[in-house]
Amino acid sequence: MSNTKEFQQHLVEQFHHYSTQELVVLNNDLVQSNWGSSKTAFRSALLTTLSKRGIDLSAIIHSLDGFTQIQRVAVRLEANKLVPLDA
Repeated sequence: MSNTKEFQQHLVEQFHHYSTQELVVLNNDLVQSNWGSSKTAFRSALLTTLSKRGIDLSAIIHSLDGFTQIQRVAVRLEANKLVPLDA
C-alpha cells in the first residue's frame, strides 16, 4: 500500500509541471484506456493536482452517505470547472 501512496505522491509532484489543459487531455486518455492496477493511483494523482490548482471537480465527484464516487468520464475545462463531455 505504501508503494502506491509513494507512486501517487511522485505523480502529483510531476503533474505540477503540466499545464491544466495537458492534465485534462491526460484524464480523457486515461478514462478511455485499459490500464492495469496503476490506473487508480495515476488518476487520483491527476485529480489531486487539478484540485490543488483550484479546478472545480464537483461535476465528476459526488458524495452520498459517506461514500465518494468519482465518475470515469472524459471531461472538458469550462470556466475553471471540469465538465463531463456528455453534459
